[in-house]
Order: sequence, then C-alpha cells, then structure tokens
Amino acid sequence: MKTVYVLEHAIDGLTENMRLLGVYDSKQEAEKAIKTLSDKPGFKDHLDDFLIDEYELNKLCWSSGF
Repeated sequence: MKTVYVLEHAIDGLTENMRLLGVYDSKQEAEKAIKTLSDKPGFKDHLDDFLIDEYELNKLCWSSGF
C-alpha cells in the first residue's frame, strides 16, 4: 500500500478559497511545507486553515452520495 498526503489551504474552510499546495510522500514533508509557507502573504494570517489529507493510491475514495 502506498499513501500520499495532500496539502491544501482553505481560508475559513471555504472551497472557493481553497488552494492545492502539494502532494507529499509523508506527513512530515507536508508539515515542512506548512512551515515554509507560514510566513508568506496569504498564509501567515490563516495558519489554522492548512489541511493535510491522507490518501491511499489506486483506491476509490468516494463511491456513493453523488
């Protein structure tokens, strides 16, 4: 099983404000990216809006509720 970690930033949890920032092979790498971005404009005032989601490769993640 191979897992990836998707890093996003969504101000106030709003999807229209969501930015896909990167896909990483470990949670630690995603956390390092947050540290790199945390003092940049657009991020530094919204530090609680970073999201890291874990996904298994080659697996359907959403199969119902469309």
